[in-house]
Amino acid sequence: MYVDATSYLNSTYDPTLTDSTASGELGQDAFLQLLMAQLEWQDPLDPMDDTEMVAQLAQFSSLEALQEMTGQLDSMTTLLTSQISMSATGYMGKEVEAAGSSLSKDGESVSSVTYTLGADSATTYAYVFDTAGDIVAAVDLGERASGEHTFVWDGKTADGNEAADGQYAIAFLCETGDGESFYASAQVSGLVTSVYQEDGEVMLGLADGRTVSLANVTKVVDTGLTASADEE
Repeated sequence: MYVDATSYLNSTYDPTLTDSTASGELGQDAFLQLLMAQLEWQDPLDPMDDTEMVAQLAQFSSLEALQEMTGQLDSMTTLLTSQISMSATGYMGKEVEAAGSSLSKDGESVSSVTYTLGADSATTYAYVFDTAGDIVAAVDLGERASGEHTFVWDGKTADGNEAADGQYAIAFLCETGDGESFYASAQVSGLVTSVYQEDGEVMLGLADGRTVSLANVTKVVDTGLTASADEE
């Protein structure tokens, strides 16, 4: 029987346990309390060995240093992400190309997608998915030679009706003449209109509502000139 792991975990999750459940990490205060308790309750006739005490104090010093280093690394990461975000504002108003699989439909306007085949394909299909992950359309593209191609969806569903406006995803499934299946890599392009952070990642918002990760940008176009993203 199939069990949805996400549903199972959600059903067994008890938010009331969050505050009362031990973290499993020994902080500085807890370490000192344990050490003081050992000193307070030690046998006067058999006191703690000096070597053992020095070893525990060394452990405490290492723990304190590691926690301080972790805090410094967190601060550096935050600062670096902020600096990258500031630098990314230079992409505003420029056309970018990035690895991605998103489509945007607004009336008769549908964003194009570039896909690259690593080998010649005997059959090529473009599958369009909605935000729920359901297939909206499957387009037979026939034979395709290896290399870069452009796909523009007509905005129609599999039954020929007009699809709703919004965001979609696309995947290209190919098959060689020998019957071996493979996916083509996809790239999206668009005009950058916003820059923001999401889960510690710098994102670029495009004019048609799509978003791409700055880390996935491979090309930038400005005033008719094309440049590598690393050169921006």
